[in-house]
Amino acid sequence: MSGHGRARVTVSDVARAAGVSTATVTRALQESPLVVPATRQRVVEVARRLGYTPDHTARDLRRGHRTAAVGLITAGFTNVFQAGVAAGAERELRRAGLQLLIGSTDDDVAREPDLARTMVDRRVSALIMMPDGHDRDFLRADLTFGTPVVLAGRPAGGLAADVVMTSDDTGVQEATSQLLALGHRRIAALAGRADSFRAAQRLGGYRAALTEHGVDEIPELVVTGLTSSDQARAAAARLLDGTAPPTAVLGLNLGIATGLLLDRIAHRRANALIILDETELSAGLGISAISRDPQEVGRAAAALAVERIAHPDAPARTVTLPSTLVNRGSGELPP
Repeated sequence: MSGHGRARVTVSDVARAAGVSTATVTRALQESPLVVPATRQRVVEVARRLGYTPDHTARDLRRGHRTAAVGLITAGFTNVFQAGVAAGAERELRRAGLQLLIGSTDDDVAREPDLARTMVDRRVSALIMMPDGHDRDFLRADLTFGTPVVLAGRPAGGLAADVVMTSDDTGVQEATSQLLALGHRRIAALAGRADSFRAAQRLGGYRAALTEHGVDEIPELVVTGLTSSDQARAAAARLLDGTAPPTAVLGLNLGIATGLLLDRIAHRRANALIILDETELSAGLGISAISRDPQEVGRAAAALAVERIAHPDAPARTVTLPSTLVNRGSGELPP
């Protein structure tokens, strides 16, 4: 709230009222030649009418004044993997004498540009993003005043930025191939939003294994759009209690894995099961998993950020970390 008890007008408020993107608002207020005059005039008029006042820290950013902090934007604080990334990043940054500022989109991709803008306005020395959306335009150097950007777990998408990836497609392909070698032919794959990079990457590994073994995909066994453990649990029950159930199931994110574990415990399931990202609970229950090291992802992203701060003109780098199959019993079951 402002000193007069009124919420501060944001770039998003101006964008909604003017019917343009937040990136267009930023460009228009910077008098960028990329914005046509009519649009620029409309944005300026809307900003004036709403009482929008640009944050003057942006001017400081253009002059190179930054804080000894690095921003990290995640989808949420309850995801164990993303919490691990934050822990790894914080530890690496602390060694470099930098602090970590964390922001969450609360699983709302539309909040990513606003959070990035907030971090930039706080004059962070670099920004680590774990974006769920496809838009990378708001992270361009001309819109972040040259703030270095590192993407963790997502490709650059045309952005000139450092990237840390995990080879989830390879891990899922290995897991699927193991199940096929055991004789499974009805292998269900439960994934997140169909339009997300992660779901597409992991299903790509699943399909590559099917193709390699000459096995046709069974469309009804591929379930996407699962965004909660409850949805995953319901999907598992629907498949496994059907007339032609799968003999093996792949749970392709941590929330889905939780739902599958709850279903397995409640119904004493005995089908083969492999999940992506293990926890102490899944390991204790003997559940095979495609394992990644979230703290190493965070450490590598922070190390890239520190290097980028020191050498802003160096070529962009991509670091790929392994996703490996850990057999604990459930993934070695025959059909």
